This record gives sequence, structure tokens and C-alpha cells, in this order.
Amino acid sequence: MRNKEIHIKHEIDSACEDKGMLIEQLMELYTEKVYLLAYSFVKDRGIAEDISQEVFLKAYKYIDNYRGEASLKSWIYRITVNASLDFLKKKSIKQLLLENSFFENFRRTESAESSYLEADRNEHLLQIILTLPMKYRTVIVLHYFYDLNINELSSILELKTNTVKTRLSRARDMLRRKIEARKGEVF
Repeated sequence: MRNKEIHIKHEIDSACEDKGMLIEQLMELYTEKVYLLAYSFVKDRGIAEDISQEVFLKAYKYIDNYRGEASLKSWIYRITVNASLDFLKKKSIKQLLLENSFFENFRRTESAESSYLEADRNEHLLQIILTLPMKYRTVIVLHYFYDLNINELSSILELKTNTVKTRLSRARDMLRRKIEARKGEVF
């Protein structure tokens, strides 16, 4: 996947005039991730699809402005986060819950019993993550479910790296305390 991104970057750098082809390649690489990221904010499939389309329309519109300071992945995720937050601001929605199906792709297939137990643990962990304030939930989701490092998070969230580190640390502490408080339930 990284090679495709390098190839796309090369095409952008060489001022290829077929922006449509470039956006198609970006869509091929990132459609599912963009949708899931948008969905993690809005918890509505239709709205997440609309945001995904908006993301690629914006990418098409602004591809000429891409300076290469961040990876294409970070650039696309930044557009997605902004579009999702814009939607939430417009609708004055403070905190939304994710459906359990969001994490189906993250579950491993093992024996039926261990799969059930892991799915149950994941569901409880998800419920705990959803109780975090949006700024902490965002860094947890992006870091652990999208495998983004501190610098990528900093770029996407337009925050200083120390702020990202602090939020991630606080989010982990909050999660740890909430998990310990619920130890008797599942964990």
C-alpha cells in the first residue's frame, strides 16, 4: 500500500493533469478507512457516506495544493476529521456512540468460545471508550484503530505533539481507571 502512495505522490509531483485518475487511486486506497473514521464520529452510515464523498471531493478540489509536508494518508485523514467535526459542530452534537458493527473488522477469528469472549471484551471496551470526552476518544481511536503515530496525530488534529502526547496519556489513564472500576463485570 505504501508503494501505491509513493506512486500517487510521484504523479502529483510530476503535475499529472488527470486529477480524476489520482483521486480514483486515493479512493481505492482510503475509501474504507475514510468511511470508518467518519463513522466513528457521526454514528450514522448515511452521514458517514456523505462525509466520505465530501472528503474525496475536497481532495479533488485541493489536490493541487498538496505540498507533501504530511503523508497522503495523513492529508486524507485530516480532511476526514475536519469534515466530521464540521458536521458535528453544525448539528451541535456533543458526543455520539458507535455501533458495535464498527469494530467487527477488528475482531480475530478463533474458536467460537474465544471469539465470543473477545467480542464481549471488545464491546465492553468500546463502551468505555465511548464514555471518554471527544478530544480523548479521538486520539484513542486514531492511535489504536488507525495505527497513527504521535506525529501523524499532531498533523491530523492540528495540535502540538506534546498536546497529543498529553491527551493520549490522559485518555489511557481515564480508560485504565474506568476498566479497574468495572473489573468485576468483564475485565
